[in-house]
Amino acid sequence: MEAGEDNNFVSFDPPLWRQRRGVVVETLQNSGVTSVFDFGCGEGALLSFLIQPFEDSPITQLAGVDISHETLTTTVKDCSPWDIDKQFLRLTPLTVDIYQGSIDVADQRLLGYEALICMEVIEHVDPPVLNKFFDIVFGTYKPKIVIVSTPNVEFNIYFPQLKYGTPEATLRIEDHRFEWTRREFQEWANCGAAKYNYSVEFTGVGTIKDGDPTVGTATQIAIFRDLNPSSKPLLTSFGTYNHIKTIEFPFYDEPEKSTEEILSKLHYYLQFLCNRVLDSYTSDVEVVKSSRQQKYDSNHIRVQEIWDIHEMRQLCKTKYKLLDILRSSSDFTLINDNEEMINSYSHHEEQPNWITTSDATNEWQISINNGWDCENGEEDRGWGDDYISSSNGGVMK
Repeated sequence: MEAGEDNNFVSFDPPLWRQRRGVVVETLQNSGVTSVFDFGCGEGALLSFLIQPFEDSPITQLAGVDISHETLTTTVKDCSPWDIDKQFLRLTPLTVDIYQGSIDVADQRLLGYEALICMEVIEHVDPPVLNKFFDIVFGTYKPKIVIVSTPNVEFNIYFPQLKYGTPEATLRIEDHRFEWTRREFQEWANCGAAKYNYSVEFTGVGTIKDGDPTVGTATQIAIFRDLNPSSKPLLTSFGTYNHIKTIEFPFYDEPEKSTEEILSKLHYYLQFLCNRVLDSYTSDVEVVKSSRQQKYDSNHIRVQEIWDIHEMRQLCKTKYKLLDILRSSSDFTLINDNEEMINSYSHHEEQPNWITTSDATNEWQISINNGWDCENGEEDRGWGDDYISSSNGGVMK
């Protein structure tokens, strides 16, 4: 984060919203959860971000609740399948349920979600609603993982227009009911954790270069974990949310292929990767080829390059299975901690039909990236820059 020349604003690189979501994604991936409830989802920015599948622990259920029906119109739109989702089918099913309701009420239909996320929400609610937060979240829903973020008011010293520490001090956003110091936030979180037998750890995102480390980060985050996940919820008082819509994503649902069939398809794609048959295509593809394929003339291929082929993901489902299949074949030898493979079979000049159409350039780029890069602060909706290699042969809140 760097302060502007006029000292009236602070910008973050990466943007603060992306840093917050990075903490969420890392925590969810490490926890291996498959169902996530966005508690106060707003326009669905986080939900749409979580639609992109995790590599080996995909989310199959998402849900979001917000008080504003008008806002949820955008949520439904942004969390619906795109045309690309129908062309490149997900490896696993995904259902997204959108509800209208208040976070001081629990709905029985939301029981059983493994993770609950509440990002930049609590500072927008009035005290009577906030007072019920832990009873609803820990006492009734009782997820394994809960992540809560809120602004750190001590960081407001870097926003001169907020006049932090003076009688004229204001909050970052007019709609905020409060902004807590780190001590206030931690006391609140520790109290709820102790009452319902959760552990809690604190972290944060958003720092300023050469800033005062004693003021902490712009956003403070609490990560709660249920210490007795097998126990039943202590509270059973429920209301009813207004169910807005269920959204289902298309996914690859073909019968499981045999190891021999998968190896046959693997050989098919390796002919393409090792022989570099894209010479006649455009300069964009040539850039991809030169930077990511030229090393394969020696029959050394990164396993990630194979995993980056969407059909291979569909066939194998997980990277672990791909590695098991590679190990099972005498055609391949895994090296460098399973990051590369040496392939020992002979290659042919036949071009796979996955890029024989007039849209070969786009097909190649999509298959390589397995995702879509969004600009101007838009969230990614895809698989990111994951590759398979074969070792055989700014907004401030």
